[in-house]
Amino acid sequence: MKIAKITPHVCHSPISDLVFVKVETDEPGLFGWGECSLPTKPHGVAGAVRDLEKLIVGADPEKVEWIWQRMYRHAYWRGGPIQTSALSGIDMALWDIKGKAAGRSVAALLGGPVRDRIKAYANLGLSLDPGEFRERVASALDMGFTAVKIYPLPAVAMTEGRASIRQIVACCEAVRDALGSDLDYAIDMHGRSSASLAIVIEDAIRHTGPLWIEEPVPAESNAALERVAQQSKTPIAVGERLFTRWAFREVLENEWAGIIQPDVANAGGISEMVRLAALAEMYGVNFAPHNPNGPVQAAASLNLAAYAQNFSMLETRHTNIEWTAKLSSYVPRVDADGYLALPAVPGLGVEIDEAFLVSQTEGQWIPESFRADGSIADW
Repeated sequence: MKIAKITPHVCHSPISDLVFVKVETDEPGLFGWGECSLPTKPHGVAGAVRDLEKLIVGADPEKVEWIWQRMYRHAYWRGGPIQTSALSGIDMALWDIKGKAAGRSVAALLGGPVRDRIKAYANLGLSLDPGEFRERVASALDMGFTAVKIYPLPAVAMTEGRASIRQIVACCEAVRDALGSDLDYAIDMHGRSSASLAIVIEDAIRHTGPLWIEEPVPAESNAALERVAQQSKTPIAVGERLFTRWAFREVLENEWAGIIQPDVANAGGISEMVRLAALAEMYGVNFAPHNPNGPVQAAASLNLAAYAQNFSMLETRHTNIEWTAKLSSYVPRVDADGYLALPAVPGLGVEIDEAFLVSQTEGQWIPESFRADGSIADW
């Protein structure tokens, strides 16, 4: 069996841009789907997939690790979000092919599930309005979720006055009140804060009992992360903007985070996520994949969540369900207890409606954030 063709697809969903990759073999009807969505960089990722094609066509798709190593090491320039995302999507599709050829789920190929079901949490998105967060919590609870994550930070500067802090606290208190005392919520700071501000915010919201604070400082500053880790009493989660084991090594070795959140569509695919989960387990760190984009990523993350011993909770895109159902055979839906069912279909367990996919090429997603004085803030 040989790889015959690789095709990237740029797609615009109602909430962001997505990138999928189809890897076809010379066996009729045997192909795999991968996802390498890197929102705001879709054409760069699609181009990187095409750059890798010359290395992949003609190879045996079952030699997943050999192909991973060739994609990663083939050129002088390694890593980076665009290159690693392209690699991730192809790797994901190869595992899909491998599972379909064997008639088994990817989780089964990895060694089989270690749990009976997958705990999920709802990503409630960005807002500065406590009332709006109350409504979003209520909607998520109605769907069965028992945990949520919020983004309540305004376009902050390096330091902020009491008004901004009060606004963040009000959002967190509203969510805690809507959830009650027993359900969980996390706060995503989206890498917007300086270390000094992150420390102030964590102290101000600590009484609301967040499960973790996510990306409290910019991903490029390990010194800032270390400073926050030394003072925070709330667990820290990082990793959605880190790629491959080499980027995670320092975080794990220095115990700067209690939860890592690598993204299967960006961090190196299923092959690398397995390694990252094992490394995190060795350091006593939870594995909670970043999973906010499309349904192929969601299916891959589900298989990894079933397999990884140190998995905690899976981020889940609970909005946009009708559009996703038109695109994909897999739509993440939790049960009444907030859990997802284990993967049961061969491969990743997802098929894409290609006709609908190629019809969704129009659109433009430009997430931006501006401070009150007009200067550019981190989104």
